[in-house]
Amino acid sequence: MSISGTELILDLGCGDGALTSQLAALTPQGAVVGIDASYGMIETAKSYHAENLSFEVGDINGLNFENEFDIIFSNAALHWIKNHEALIEKVFLVLKSGGIMRFNFAVEGNCANFLLL
Repeated sequence: MSISGTELILDLGCGDGALTSQLAALTPQGAVVGIDASYGMIETAKSYHAENLSFEVGDINGLNFENEFDIIFSNAALHWIKNHEALIEKVFLVLKSGGIMRFNFAVEGNCANFLLL
């Protein structure tokens, strides 16, 4: 997978925004939206500033986007979701045609390949 720098990316369960900020740096002509259910995490994430970066408090189960994102990324957050089948169905509605899902779970080094693109 390669990134051209123009993608629209959704980071599910963005936490403190550190990885979301790195995604924004990789997509200077694109945009990155980070969502997290924790108000505190979103407040922390807002310390990262870029014109193409935004954060929202939101529940992954209640995504209200449709056919908007080229990439949906999640790191170490989806183990909190009880119904993964419903999540995947929702993700397919949120992705643009030909879009990419990249879900990582809490294992050392699991983001290295994605962030080195």
